[in-house]
Amino acid sequence: MNILIPDKWLREHLLTKASKNDIQKYLSLSGPSVEHIYDNEVYDIEVTTNRVDSMSIRGIAREAATILKRAGIETKLKKAKFEKIKKHPTRNLPLPEIIYETEAVHRVLAVVMTGVKHLDSPLEMQNRLKAIGVNVHEALIDISNYITHELGHPCHVFDYDKIMSRGGKIIIKEANKGKKFVTLDEVEHETLGGEIVFESESGEIIDLPAIKGTLNTGVDKNTKSILFWIESLDAKKVRQASMGHAIRTVAAQLNEKNVDPNLGLEVMEYGVELFSKLCQAVVVSDLYDYFPDHQIPKTVTVKLKTIENYLGIKLSNKEIKTILTDLDCQVEIGQTEIEVTPPTFRPDIHIEADVVEELARIYGYHNLPSKLMNGELSIHKDPNTNYQFESLIKHFLADIGWQEIYSYSLVSEKQALDTGYSLIDHLKLANPLKEETTYLRRSLIPSLIEIISTNPTKKQMSVFEIAYVYNPQKNNLPEQKLKLTLVSNRDYREVKGDLLSLFDRLYIFSHEQELLVKEKIDKEVHMPIAKQEADLIIKDEKNKTLIGSLIVLDDGHIAIELNLQELISISKKYPQYQKLIKTASISEEMTFTLKKSTAVGDLINAFQKVDGRVKRVDLLDIYESNYSFSFIFQDDEVNISSEEVEPIRQKIVKIGQDEFKASLVGQV
Repeated sequence: MNILIPDKWLREHLLTKASKNDIQKYLSLSGPSVEHIYDNEVYDIEVTTNRVDSMSIRGIAREAATILKRAGIETKLKKAKFEKIKKHPTRNLPLPEIIYETEAVHRVLAVVMTGVKHLDSPLEMQNRLKAIGVNVHEALIDISNYITHELGHPCHVFDYDKIMSRGGKIIIKEANKGKKFVTLDEVEHETLGGEIVFESESGEIIDLPAIKGTLNTGVDKNTKSILFWIESLDAKKVRQASMGHAIRTVAAQLNEKNVDPNLGLEVMEYGVELFSKLCQAVVVSDLYDYFPDHQIPKTVTVKLKTIENYLGIKLSNKEIKTILTDLDCQVEIGQTEIEVTPPTFRPDIHIEADVVEELARIYGYHNLPSKLMNGELSIHKDPNTNYQFESLIKHFLADIGWQEIYSYSLVSEKQALDTGYSLIDHLKLANPLKEETTYLRRSLIPSLIEIISTNPTKKQMSVFEIAYVYNPQKNNLPEQKLKLTLVSNRDYREVKGDLLSLFDRLYIFSHEQELLVKEKIDKEVHMPIAKQEADLIIKDEKNKTLIGSLIVLDDGHIAIELNLQELISISKKYPQYQKLIKTASISEEMTFTLKKSTAVGDLINAFQKVDGRVKRVDLLDIYESNYSFSFIFQDDEVNISSEEVEPIRQKIVKIGQDEFKASLVGQV
């Protein structure tokens, strides 16, 4: 995520004599990358997604204070001081009743203010907002945007009277599917189901929290009283709603990355201070603070020898403590190990490697000893790779509408079990970064299913990936198998048609080859999320090659998993030369009424086997239960006549009736 930081605004939090170029240089070496300085005033800074604490003026100032000091530039982070919230001694308005029907709420703060004046923001505030690409309105609206960018925690302003006129209740719950609401930009949305929403007593949606406000409770030129509000919700729920509704606000991007709920009180105090100063509003309620998820950061124990082994140098205990203390960590150093308790705004520090990484970057990666590896690079081609064919497959699938994705090779417990293998038949990571990425995958299908499920607005979606799966081997490294896996929520016939088109492009089929789809019986179905499974077999006169499987999933999605090495082994770069037949052909069409369960591909194969003079059979059209096929009849030696085709037609009709219960429309 890239953020814009005006230099003058940054220096309100940072006491330093460092030049702009110094800030750019040393931050980029040891922290967030300063990619550009616009107009010699505004830093364009890239912050990695796990560092939500740095996605603000205050966060960058905190990073700069530590990094610049290590670079020998005297620097100090200024203390943030905000006045405690004081209620007006005589005026009083009740807070709305807040009802929690979900456990996905980490914290809520709220206060009522009245006597709001609709005034322009100070010129300096306007210029700063414009510099970071935020539209300027009046102070009542600008303040929340200003605070969010400065302190890094989103906040929201409701029209208090609009809330109270709807019953005076805010019900926080997970939405049912299909409920309409209009956001502040006057765009209508419909709930997908499962996202967190605020509802009134009558069931009207009055906010899409942590993402964007709704028009029915937003402030306008008639607003007299406001409900200043801050919420912290489950990050996964925020991500689900933001992506599902395609609303990518700054608030959503911060909240979906686990922004620290402990920042809420500072943001509330700062907001009340600005509303009082710039809008002449007064506090007329007690401060509401619901904080059920007040978690204490876990202490991480790190062996001093581990630090030395990772860094390649031995840092003194004093230097280790200084670096970590400057990062607001609490540090206790023992004889052989240290105990580090990170601040609440650093949830990314929770294992040994995280602590070592902080020491390395602040000490300076450029200051660590470097050594080139020994040995020579191999000049021999890997026999298990064929990048030309992989590229051909990827480009062909992309050209016919499939989207390539790259998923993580580590999967959750549920995804591991969805493959049909027990957990003990998976390789488990000894020190996973998080619970969702614990096991080395044995199938790509669960990961691709997740991609489709997290894009519910896409009515038709087809994704594929070429990647390794990892099969455990006793007392050895895992066996790596390269797979081409496709998952789609489209119709079965369309997906199978795309697969056959891919096979045609790879010149797999010839007169001697055919695709067999051998369905497994219920007891043989391996994946618990599968309704039906079938082996995909390429058969010729001599061999049968199992190239993968075709799976109909419980949710109706179609999955195809192919062994890439086997697929490539039977593929060709160029089509096989076929001698031109100089005799005339006869082309005809026939229509059959088929049962819903009829496998059309098997029917076509059966038609083609009726007689050697049936050169081609194609499905032309479908209307309800009627399927029209085109037939090309041709003899290799002599011109074929309609009379000679007649018995072939009769055989085709008989095969259709006897083996597939198909009824010919019309007469032969």
